[in-house]
Amino acid sequence: MFWELTLSPKGQVTIPKEMREALNLRPGDQLIYSFIDGEVVVTPKNVDFNDLGGLLGKPPAGVASLDEVDSSVLKAGGANVVDTDDVAQSDAAA
Repeated sequence: MFWELTLSPKGQVTIPKEMREALNLRPGDQLIYSFIDGEVVVTPKNVDFNDLGGLLGKPPAGVASLDEVDSSVLKAGGANVVDTDDVAQSDAAA
């Protein structure tokens, strides 16, 4: 869908009602403006974390518990910081 908006003398635009409803925008919601490849992209900042469930598809090994998620994050992201056996090669501050 595309909407045509008019810039006011103060640099303001009014988001059409149909667009606000489609994006579930309410007064006071915040928007993020990005300039990508010569185009302005406006993204609502009101995304609910629960709405992202399933975004990446089904997990290959089934549903993971919070402990399994924590363990995987530690292994993947924090291993070089937590691993005390290899302090000389760590990028962590001394």
